[in-house]
Amino acid sequence: MWLLSFLPTGFLELIINATLICSVAGILLGFFGSRIPFVGSYLNTIKYASIALFCVGLYWKGGFSVEKEWRERVEAMDIKVKQAEAQAKEANEQINTRVVERTKVVREKGKIQIEYINRLVEGKTVEIVKDMSEEERAVFEKKQKELQDALKNCPVPRIIIEEHNKAAGVK
Repeated sequence: MWLLSFLPTGFLELIINATLICSVAGILLGFFGSRIPFVGSYLNTIKYASIALFCVGLYWKGGFSVEKEWRERVEAMDIKVKQAEAQAKEANEQINTRVVERTKVVREKGKIQIEYINRLVEGKTVEIVKDMSEEERAVFEKKQKELQDALKNCPVPRIIIEEHNKAAGVK
């Protein structure tokens, strides 16, 4: 039956219906054709061949109805697959947009953080403390003093710090 998938639906219906119609005509001719001179001698052969052809036609009709059902299912699934592909494409575009935006935000935050740390290390804290309250400024200055002390007494060799900064992209 898989060979039926290569033939067009209309052509298959034509063959099957023609087989059924011819077999019914042969059966009727076999039962009522005894008066026709040429048919009378082949009456039993026509009857049995027509009945056999009718059985084959019915078998084909049933097989073809199943084939049509499967073709309809395949078409329905093709439509669903195309819809799913379109939805997946839209979802991928949204995900790519989100990833690009998040990457951009992370880079900006990293750049801001690097600038902030550079200001702290270089002692340029005027820009940092300008919007702070007195309490926040006192806490910040205490942390700033602690940072300056740690930088002066740092047990980590300078070459390691420089290599780390190169790896992080800090100049």
